[in-house]
Amino acid sequence: MSQGRSLNPIPSAKPVRLGPVSISPPELLLKACSDGHRVGLQLVSVPGMQRPLADYGGWWCSARRMWMLNAATPERVQEVLEHAYAGQFVDLAEVDVTLRSALAAVQPDYFTQLLDVQIFPLAKGDLARGRWAVSFQYDPLCVQAMRSLGGYFHKHASAWQVRADPQQIQQRLLSIAGIKPEFIFTHEQPVVLEQLSDSSSTGSPIAVPSAPPPSGDGGGAGEDEGTGFFSTERDHEEDLQYDQVALAALQACGVLRDYQAQGVAFMLGQSGACMGDDMGLGKSRQTVVACRLAAGKQRVLIVCPASLRLNWEREIKMVYPDAVVGMLGDDRMATLHGCDWVIGNYERMGGLVREVDLQFAVMAVDEAHYLKEYHSGRTRNVFMLSARIKRCYVVTGTPLLNREVEMHTLLRITGHRLGRMSLADFRKSYAGSPEKRAALAAAIQGWMIRRSKSVLSDLGKKERQLRFISPPEGMDAYKEIYADMSLQAMPKIVRLRKSLEVLKIPFLVETIQAMGEDDKLIIFCEYMSTVEVLKDMLSALQIRCVSLVGSDTARKRQAAVDAFQTDPGIKVFIGTTMAAGVGITLTAANIVAFASMPWTPALMRQAEDRAYRLGQKRDVLVLVPVIPGTIDEGVLKLQENKRTTEEEVVEAAKMALPAQQRSLVSVPKEVTAEEALMFA
Repeated sequence: MSQGRSLNPIPSAKPVRLGPVSISPPELLLKACSDGHRVGLQLVSVPGMQRPLADYGGWWCSARRMWMLNAATPERVQEVLEHAYAGQFVDLAEVDVTLRSALAAVQPDYFTQLLDVQIFPLAKGDLARGRWAVSFQYDPLCVQAMRSLGGYFHKHASAWQVRADPQQIQQRLLSIAGIKPEFIFTHEQPVVLEQLSDSSSTGSPIAVPSAPPPSGDGGGAGEDEGTGFFSTERDHEEDLQYDQVALAALQACGVLRDYQAQGVAFMLGQSGACMGDDMGLGKSRQTVVACRLAAGKQRVLIVCPASLRLNWEREIKMVYPDAVVGMLGDDRMATLHGCDWVIGNYERMGGLVREVDLQFAVMAVDEAHYLKEYHSGRTRNVFMLSARIKRCYVVTGTPLLNREVEMHTLLRITGHRLGRMSLADFRKSYAGSPEKRAALAAAIQGWMIRRSKSVLSDLGKKERQLRFISPPEGMDAYKEIYADMSLQAMPKIVRLRKSLEVLKIPFLVETIQAMGEDDKLIIFCEYMSTVEVLKDMLSALQIRCVSLVGSDTARKRQAAVDAFQTDPGIKVFIGTTMAAGVGITLTAANIVAFASMPWTPALMRQAEDRAYRLGQKRDVLVLVPVIPGTIDEGVLKLQENKRTTEEEVVEAAKMALPAQQRSLVSVPKEVTAEEALMFA
C-alpha cells in the first residue's frame, strides 16, 4: 500500500431525488442577411425538415447555404417561420431581433454576385424567340426579369431565350433582381441552340414488377419550356506539322514505347482527336507528350474528374520534371497565369469560362465519356472552352457506353465533321442498326486511335470466369423485395442489387481465404455499405486491406493505392466501381472480383483493367459471381446487348488502324544521345 495520508472511507450516501432535467430548444434562426430584394435565413437543422420553406415561396441558395425569401417585413418572415416550424422543438424568441438587424444593414451584392449570370449570343437554331440567351443559378427574381422580357425557358440548356439585347437584359436584371452589370458575364463566342429530341429510355434498365410512376413523371415539357441545348462549333485541321525530332528523342530515351510514339504523332497531326486506346496502355503519358509538343511554350489545360488531378500531376512531372503545374480551385487565378499546365476537375470549369484572359493552346479532356449528356453543365462549360482553344483532344477508353449518340458530343467538341450534324440527323444516320453503326465506325477511323493490349508483348493473359453460386440462406429477403409492388422500378432494382451484394460476401471471403501467398485481390462493389461490411469482416479475420470510395479525398485515395501496390502484407483492395474503377493502377493484384456487375461492359472492363494493364507481369483472373434466377441474369443480358453496339462502332473502327498508322506516322529513328537527353 502506498505511503501518504490515509483515505477515509466514504460514508454511505442517502438517495437524492433529482428533479426533471430541462433542455432548452435550439434557436431556429442562426443568421439572416438581406440585399434589399431578398432575405437569406440560416436555419438550425431539424430532422425531417428537408424543404421547410418551399411551400411558402422560399428557395435554397446553395452558394450561401441559406433559405431565401423575397424581401418582406420582419413580421411576415416570422409568420412564415412560425407556420413552417409549428410543433417543432425550436426557439423563435430571437427571430424578430435577428431579422430587424439584417434588414437594417442591407448588403446589396451579398447574393447577386454568386448567381453566375451569363449572357450568350445565339448563332444557330430557332432564333424566332430571340438571339440572346441568359443563364443563372435559380433565383425567382431573375425568373421574373426573364418573363418580363417574354423569355422562353430551355430546360436542357437551363437558360432563357429572350428578344432583347445585352443592355436591355442587364437593365431588367438590375431593376427587378438587383443584379449589377459587373456581376453579369457576356460571352463573345456564339453558341449553337439545338433542339434535343431525347430518344433515350427513361425507364429501368431491366424489367422488374413494380409500382407505376407517380402521375406527371416522365411528361413532356411545360407550355413555356423548350428543349434547346447549348453547344459550340469549331474548325478541324489535319496534316499539321510537329517536331518529329523531339518526339523521337522521347521515344529513344524510353519515355515512350513505340506504339505510344505513334499515338502521339496521330494526335499531333490534327487539331482535334480521340485518344481511345484500351485501358492500361498509357493514354495519359501519350496525351501529356502530345499536348506539350503541340503547345510549345504555351499553356495546356487538363480537364479530368476531381479524383484524378494528382494522377495527372504525377504523369506530367514524370515526363517534364521542371513543369510548373497549377491546380484550379487550389491555386489563385493570378497564380495560374504563371503556370505551364493547369489541371482542373469538371466541376471547376465554370470559373475558367469567365477567365478569358487565361489562355490555353491545348485542352485535353480525360474520361471524356463524362460528357455524353448534352444538357449537363460540365458539357456546356467544356464546349465554351473548346471554342476558344486551338487544339482539343478527348481521352477515354470507353467512348461509347450505351448508345451511338453519346459519341456526337465528343465529335463536336473536337471539330469532327460529324459533329457539325444536328443531333437528330446524326441519330438518323448512324444509330439503330448494324449497317448504320458500320458507317459510323468507318467515318471515325481518322479521328480516333484505339489499340488493344496486343501491342504489349510482355503482358500476360486475362481470363474472366462466371461463377454461378447458390447462397445457403438469405434469398427470402431478396424475394420479399422482388414481390413488393409498392416499390417503383428503379428503387426496387437498387434494393435488389444491394441484397445480392450481401449474399455474395461469403463467396468473396472464401475466395480471399483460398488465395496463394503471392496473390492479391481487388473487389469492386456498387454500394459503399458493402465495402464497409467487407472491411469489418476482413478485419475480424486479421486480413489486411485498403479501401476506396467516392467520399475519400484525393490524398487518401493515393495513399490506399500506394499501400496496396507496395506493401506485401496488404492482400485486398476494396472499392466502389465508380470511385476505384477509373484512373488508378493496381497491377499488384492478379485477381479481380465483382460483388455486382456494372451496367455496361465498358465500365466493367475499365474496372478490371486497373490490374490488367501496362506494368502487369502476371496473368489476371476476373471472377464474376452470379446468382441464378435473379436480376443478375438480366444484367448479363443487358451487358451483352451493349457489348454488341460497342463492338460494331468502337472495335470496328479499331480494325482499320494498324495499316492507317503506318501511312500516317513517320517518326525518325536516328537521334543523338544529346538530343535524347534534351527532350527527356
